Amino acid sequence: MNVLCVIDHFVQGGAQRQLVNIACGLQQRGHRVEFFVYYPDEFFKRIVDNAGIAVHLCLKKGRLSIKPIRDLRRLIQNGGFDSVLAFLETPCVYAEIACLGLKRVRLVVSERNIVPDGIVTISKWVKAQLHRQAHVVTTNSFVHTQWMANSFPWIKNRLTTIFNGVDLNQFRPRSMRLPNGQLRLLGLGRITEQKNIPGLARAIELCRSQKRIDVRVDWVGRMDGGSVLIAAKESIENARLGESWRWLGQRQDVAELMHQYDALILPSLWEGLPNAVCEALASGLPVLASRIADNPRLVEEGVTGFLFDPRDPEDMAEAMARFNDLAAEARLGMAVAGRAFAERELSMEKCTIAYESILMGASGSKATD
Repeated sequence: MNVLCVIDHFVQGGAQRQLVNIACGLQQRGHRVEFFVYYPDEFFKRIVDNAGIAVHLCLKKGRLSIKPIRDLRRLIQNGGFDSVLAFLETPCVYAEIACLGLKRVRLVVSERNIVPDGIVTISKWVKAQLHRQAHVVTTNSFVHTQWMANSFPWIKNRLTTIFNGVDLNQFRPRSMRLPNGQLRLLGLGRITEQKNIPGLARAIELCRSQKRIDVRVDWVGRMDGGSVLIAAKESIENARLGESWRWLGQRQDVAELMHQYDALILPSLWEGLPNAVCEALASGLPVLASRIADNPRLVEEGVTGFLFDPRDPEDMAEAMARFNDLAAEARLGMAVAGRAFAERELSMEKCTIAYESILMGASGSKATD
């Protein structure tokens, strides 16, 4: 099978990581795989290059440029591809338009994020109509699958839920950090409104002032500047966190960092299926996460971590305190349970085989409901 993977760029993002891993997995299973991108960011490109996967870069010169669509259609027509796999909204739009009338090509597109507040905007409605060109529309969460089916009933039979995959060799348990009176939390993700940094800052302030817990956070992720970053930094300053909060920026050593903290913190207001949570579970790192989307499927309350209302800083602080009170033996139990869940549900092999199945025209392999 000849597969063309379509995405915007190789920036450090959850969708980018997933598609790169799937592409490498498909190639290892004997398929020819290539990439089409339209921005030159290279964070994950070294992985693609090391795998010997060809990359076609079409530089997008403006927001409304149609050049990527023209170049993509030409590549699909002349490249001998059997299937096209696109991740993220705009790449999916480009792939769906580029594949118009190309009946021999099997098109699979993937929705990667929950729609905030579940609102069907005009833009979302138009993009959903383009999914009529796709043979399969995948999501990485059951909550999003249900929303799509309810909002666009005609799409129901094309929907498949496939959980994110994790490299279980790269992300694996090692030494566990023992409780020592300081709660060290790791945050992961590009700084956006959905990551809810102000809410987390307020929760830490409450945890420190009311519960007398020394909470410290290191946050790893891309920092693009702008009003969201300014608001995040102001909230941290207003909470008087000082050196208790560190911005680590983009890092290549996330798998190693997992073992330097007591727990992962994910305060997001909305998500798809967070890579950070999947990788933490595989690493044996307990998770403190928002009670949103499919997080309750990933994080079992009191077993692999704790859940909280992301819009309630007091509830978030309470989850931190409950975890902080756990003895070393209980934390170890969470680590073991998290790894077991990852091995059962989140392996990269399971994810790759599911995509291989739908790209080849089978019904697809769904995540466990």
